Amino acid sequence: MIRVDEAIEIVLSTARPLGEMPVALTGSTGYVLSETVHADIDFPDFDRAMMDGYAVKASDSGEGKILAVDGVIAAGQRWSDPVPDGHAVKIMTGAPIPPGTDAVIEIELTSEAGEGKVKLESRVEAGRNIACRGEEAKRGAVLVPEGAVIDSAIASVLAMAGRIRVQVYRVPLIGILATGSELIDPSEHPAAAGQVRDSNTYGLNAQCLIWRGIPLRLGFAGDDRDRLEAAIERAMAYDVLILTGGVSVGDFDCVPDILAALGVEIKFHRVAMKPGKPVLFGKRGSTWVFGLPGNPVAAFLGFELFIGPLIRRLSGEAEYRTTWFDGVAAGDFRVGSDRTFFSASRVVYEDGIWKAFPVESRGSADIFSVVGANAFVRFEEGRYAVPAGEKVRFFFQRGKQYGTER
Repeated sequence: MIRVDEAIEIVLSTARPLGEMPVALTGSTGYVLSETVHADIDFPDFDRAMMDGYAVKASDSGEGKILAVDGVIAAGQRWSDPVPDGHAVKIMTGAPIPPGTDAVIEIELTSEAGEGKVKLESRVEAGRNIACRGEEAKRGAVLVPEGAVIDSAIASVLAMAGRIRVQVYRVPLIGILATGSELIDPSEHPAAAGQVRDSNTYGLNAQCLIWRGIPLRLGFAGDDRDRLEAAIERAMAYDVLILTGGVSVGDFDCVPDILAALGVEIKFHRVAMKPGKPVLFGKRGSTWVFGLPGNPVAAFLGFELFIGPLIRRLSGEAEYRTTWFDGVAAGDFRVGSDRTFFSASRVVYEDGIWKAFPVESRGSADIFSVVGANAFVRFEEGRYAVPAGEKVRFFFQRGKQYGTER
């Protein structure tokens, strides 16, 4: 049995980005760029008005000055003739600055002074309200580096660079297979004592999507060794295989033996953590294999600690790892474990600090408790109480970091 941090490092040490592929910009959100994108032109590629107003020569401006207005320039239009001294051109935001002018005075600082004339109410300096050519980025400059996760702002920048298709790292295909003869489809009603609706494959499916993997639910294979071995062998075609149940030491927990027989190199089996001690990790060729406990909370936690970070590494986030936060207990936590203990908690930010509220739980099968939590607080092994106000360390569940709402 190994410690949690050692297990995490073993998993991450095997990770490397998967192959690259082109995607349409409209479908690229969440992918990681596998190329560096440079500016193909200057941004802006012309001197541009940043406000609605009048393009003027700064030396012509001043309180009470009256200038002749030669016309109007809208965004997308050009003005080629130089503007004479003592003249102005009405200009809209985004329009190119006409030659012979070097400032834009806001329309609010002007008033009409008769037909074809404008009165200025202030003096302006050269360059006022003008975005100069190349001011935002010069041609050839790095706009988005390789390894960036594409979000809405990056998508806008890529579009401005003319990139309607981009090169990204492929995200992993993840097979999810449950074991256990007691499992039935969620659409069924338990007809006999001991039957349990399959919930783990649905929960793990959702976690894969949240972490930006591509999940494929493979159903459940029961506890029959031959049937289970055949199902696992077929599932080795995926980048990542997640098995849930059958990894402990019961009479029907044959997953570790089957994996070994199929040539999976077991990197570790059993981690000093609670819940989730039986977790298994191995690799065969280009497939990463995880065996998670059948209890839903243990499976959920094992995914957050080991599989989620691996997905991000495989998807191109080369340095991804779980972010740990420091906070204080906002209620009494009681620890009684010979392993590192993770307590589902509700964490909020109040009075300049993170406060962790314990969530009542009836054990590793009580997935209902995790619904009301957004984090896991970590406690080292031992028997002790952590009263309110004591320092604690925690990580947020992916996609569930909140602000001040309790």
